[in-house]
Amino acid sequence: MAHQITGIDHVAVAVADLTEANRRFARLGFIPSPAGSHPEWGTANRCLMFARDYVELLAATGAGAGAERVRAHLAARGEGMMGVALGSRDATRSAESLNRAGVAAGRPTALSRQLDGPEGEVTPRFTVVDLPPEATPGLPAFLCQHLTPELLRRPEWLAHPNGAIGIVSLTVLVEQPEALMGIYDKVFGPGAATPTDEMVTVHSGRGLLFLVTADGFDHLHPDMVMDLPSPPALVALSIAVEDLDLAHGLLKANGVRCVRKGGHLEVDPAEVLGIGLEFVER
Repeated sequence: MAHQITGIDHVAVAVADLTEANRRFARLGFIPSPAGSHPEWGTANRCLMFARDYVELLAATGAGAGAERVRAHLAARGEGMMGVALGSRDATRSAESLNRAGVAAGRPTALSRQLDGPEGEVTPRFTVVDLPPEATPGLPAFLCQHLTPELLRRPEWLAHPNGAIGIVSLTVLVEQPEALMGIYDKVFGPGAATPTDEMVTVHSGRGLLFLVTADGFDHLHPDMVMDLPSPPALVALSIAVEDLDLAHGLLKANGVRCVRKGGHLEVDPAEVLGIGLEFVER
């Protein structure tokens, strides 16, 4: 584990309307957690929680750096995946280690979330560290250390009707994947990035990052039909489910457009805020 980084902690999805995003993802068989807010960032969220990671639906509601990032993404790209938080065992030590390695990590800062729990309002706390764009080219990223993880994972928030259990991979569209291998190795450790056909696979520690060209995307996701944006962009998300038959049946019952090919269940991106979402059985 390089620089105390444990892998993908959560993927952030920029949304214009948190209520509508909640409705869409509930239709896909997820149970979004109750709404929370980040006073320091001027944002509000609902999360699709799994045992070790999660997907965050994030909306701008006030003033703050986080709200500015959401608004900028919506203006430039519309709704969809806007970045990833990488887990850290110790954010301060991560920042120090990255800076020694030549990665200009930001200073650790405090972040909190006001969240309605079963016992009333609770305040999960985090330490976050910004990473510069050149640290993970094509993938906006920051480090996140959970200080109160017990407040975020309630059994009822993990029991998704579609059987979802965690993030498998994130696909990032870039122009020259192999040229980025050494850069990603600085963050994730020597040999973390490996070339495979027309893409580079980055082993983050928990979850894979696929760096692909447009042609590489077609090879990696041959049954996923979507209009790719110009690179760089986060374009596809793979989530593991316990039973693909169950997930497929639920989506069909809810009228969600999807296609099953072998061990993959591809959801029409129009159903998922333009995200290339696939379910795989694990």
